[in-house]
Amino acid sequence: MKWLALLALAGAVPGCGALEPAPRIQPYASVTFDVTVPSDTPASATLHVVGSEASLGGDQAPGFHLRRGADGHHTGLVRLPVDAEVSYELRREDGWTPELSLQGEPMPRRTFRVEGDMTVSATVARWGTPGEPPPRQ
Repeated sequence: MKWLALLALAGAVPGCGALEPAPRIQPYASVTFDVTVPSDTPASATLHVVGSEASLGGDQAPGFHLRRGADGHHTGLVRLPVDAEVSYELRREDGWTPELSLQGEPMPRRTFRVEGDMTVSATVARWGTPGEPPPRQ
């Protein structure tokens, strides 16, 4: 009987976890990237998403690798924190070739907010010339 009283008392002692709230768990969502590339992109090209979240490389190479599907789209699924504001750029691995606009200007970073499980679609207008890779981890 004494042991039961001690166990109940031990649970009420601060620091024992009985009265502390459970730690907040960061909710994550599954985010699919679906990237359409120009028709002159080699079938062997490897695409990477280099972005602001850790699972996208934390803005450092190599970022997150996308796989080429039979339809020519490059896709990949990654887990990102819900409500995160994410910025990213698309690069081809061969020479870390950057994405360009139709006018031939460097593309600004793309951004989106993670609102739950979702698909982020992007279309690359054209590729630039190989250049300096993003910083490495």
